[in-house]
Amino acid sequence: MNKGLLSGRNALLAGALAATAVLSACGSNNSSNTASEGNNTPAAGGEQVTLRVFSNLPDRKSGQGLAEQMVIDNYTKENPNVKIELETLAEEPFKNKLKAYMASNEPIDVTMVHGGAELNTLVQAGYVKELDPAEYEGEAFSFLPGVYTSFTFNDKLYGLPRNSDYEVIYYNKRLFEENNIKVPATYAELIEAGKQFREKGIEPMSINGKDLWSFGAFFQDLVIRVGGDQNLMLDAVAKKKDFTTDETFKKAAELLGEARDSGLFQASYMTSDYGASQNLFTQERAAMWYMGSWEAGMATNENLPQTFRDNVAVLKFPVVEGGKGKNTDLLAWNGGGYSLVNSSKHPEEAKKFFDYLMSANQWAKTVWDIGAAVPAQTYQLNGNESSLQKELTEVLTGATTTAGSLGLDYGTPKFKDDSQNAFGKFFAGGSTAEQMLSDLQSAAASQ
Repeated sequence: MNKGLLSGRNALLAGALAATAVLSACGSNNSSNTASEGNNTPAAGGEQVTLRVFSNLPDRKSGQGLAEQMVIDNYTKENPNVKIELETLAEEPFKNKLKAYMASNEPIDVTMVHGGAELNTLVQAGYVKELDPAEYEGEAFSFLPGVYTSFTFNDKLYGLPRNSDYEVIYYNKRLFEENNIKVPATYAELIEAGKQFREKGIEPMSINGKDLWSFGAFFQDLVIRVGGDQNLMLDAVAKKKDFTTDETFKKAAELLGEARDSGLFQASYMTSDYGASQNLFTQERAAMWYMGSWEAGMATNENLPQTFRDNVAVLKFPVVEGGKGKNTDLLAWNGGGYSLVNSSKHPEEAKKFFDYLMSANQWAKTVWDIGAAVPAQTYQLNGNESSLQKELTEVLTGATTTAGSLGLDYGTPKFKDDSQNAFGKFFAGGSTAEQMLSDLQSAAASQ
């Protein structure tokens, strides 16, 4: 996303922040919450149809899974002739099964997708359907500027984003205060805070190392902080820059090594998947968690300890002393969303549900009202936001530049696999900073 698109986004969100109207919560299946334009308005009667929906949100009682379920319930209540057959899996199993579905051309109707390289694989296989962006203009959908980037290939749109995704560091205010440790504003202070927590027997920062992608995001954050250039990482993936010769990459790789060697991450980080890394943080056994804005729902999840919910807060990725980047340079993109599947047995009904799901007064309103995530569409404050939602909004609206894409997702699927393996080898101790950069350069060159 470039600066022009960002200023458009800030204007829209600033308007949302300034709004005084208090919207009603979406906690009930209110039949008035329907879109009012075009194909968004579903028919209430008709032939009995079963739609198959595949999702990566297995928790249906809180967070985004609850938001998704609420929209599904709204739709089936208004369309009693439609049954939604929902299949959900956790993140990594979901990705693996979606690949299997793609290979067998399984007739799913609507599927969750990850923008960028993973969606590109589905596009190349002809598994997902092209969309007409003109159908999603206007107030019925209210998508923010620039959010289609990771869903567009060869100037054609193949999915719609559900959230505004950006990397932050969640932290536990109580653990910092009780241990008299300074909340870090610089990278050196982050490393020092990590050492202090480790001395006190507390895991400093949790990360889902087994999944590998967070290492790539952490490295990109460092590249942005060192060089102050949101495009540098993307240019290297596109073979316009060289990972091995650029001084910014060299410095960022050295700093990444500091995180590894200083014990910043939990002891078992290489075997911790998404759920394990989150549990360590929400159970208050880690002071920080490196993760994205889509975890806003932690503050309102009643299954989590009250002490945790009262103390979870957001920290911007710290600046690097001597670096050109600012703490308002945000690693932001639109990663997760939904696509229509070409092999659907009920394409017309699938499209009606898809449009309903992505209308501004369904997914976007619901996910914000329950405090689960920051949507990719305009939203209004409802007066019931958690402090975590407010902090995440401030991070986004205060951003002066955004990346527009994760570097890992900017290239081909092969590049993503090879680069993630390069980070995995580095964090497992199997390579130096120089070797990691060489591996990244090879991954870019051979994609």
